[in-house]
Amino acid sequence: MKKSALKENSIHGTASFPLHVYSKVRERDYHVGYHWHEELEFIFVEDGVMEVTINSEMLEVTKGQFIFINSGDLHQITSTGPSIHHAIVFHPDILNFDYPDTSQNSIITPITKGYLRFPSSTQMEELLKESIVDKLMNIIKTNKIPFEISALRIKIMLLEIILALFERKLFGELQTNVKEKQENIKKVMTYIQDNYEKKILLEDLASLLNMNKNYFSKYFHQAIGKTPITYINEYRCEKAAELLKNSDLKVLDISLMVGFDNFSYFIRRFKEHKRYSPIQYRKKYILN
Repeated sequence: MKKSALKENSIHGTASFPLHVYSKVRERDYHVGYHWHEELEFIFVEDGVMEVTINSEMLEVTKGQFIFINSGDLHQITSTGPSIHHAIVFHPDILNFDYPDTSQNSIITPITKGYLRFPSSTQMEELLKESIVDKLMNIIKTNKIPFEISALRIKIMLLEIILALFERKLFGELQTNVKEKQENIKKVMTYIQDNYEKKILLEDLASLLNMNKNYFSKYFHQAIGKTPITYINEYRCEKAAELLKNSDLKVLDISLMVGFDNFSYFIRRFKEHKRYSPIQYRKKYILN
């Protein structure tokens, strides 16, 4: 079933403590396409290599490393081989205190409102990285013990991470133009997701933002690091890959279903994106 939007609306954790740890053990390729959510997400790679693209920046996260994903950021995650990673996903509101104080007003509230952004790990010294990795691993372990004990411990560890980053002045401020661009790109991506089976013209996408198609193409490429046509083709190829794995439909029928009206073009684009032809890809998953 097709989702109606790229925004993720899943509930993570419980109403009283909206945090969940997703531990993923993958024996082969793994891909989650561009999406966004209100929650903060901390990813820790236990083994393997993950490629995480946040907005237009692609970052390679290897064994023992982590990455922060801010609320509202467009991101996608890819691995081309076996991997183990853990995603700590939580709503910023769990950081709040029941009573306001100086620290909440100057640190916590700007974070929960999205005005302060978590930094890239490239901005951190090694000792700080090691300390954060220890805390992330402890959060993952603590999440498995009874809720009454784990919730408070996890909140304390999250606040300790925030304090360490704040003391080193590593938080960045959200720029208005960045927020506006994110919202514009989300609008375009949602349109593509809702209409990928049909013919999509650049003019259609540009008109969503009241731009001409040439300016729009540059604007889109600046935002996510690829052209609108490349993004549409990759999105269609991911939809085709799902059908190749989960159905017995003919490859030609699949290519038409996901919006390619030229079969040869579909074969080329699929192989370029997934490293296998559609038939090879299907056989790979049947055999494995």
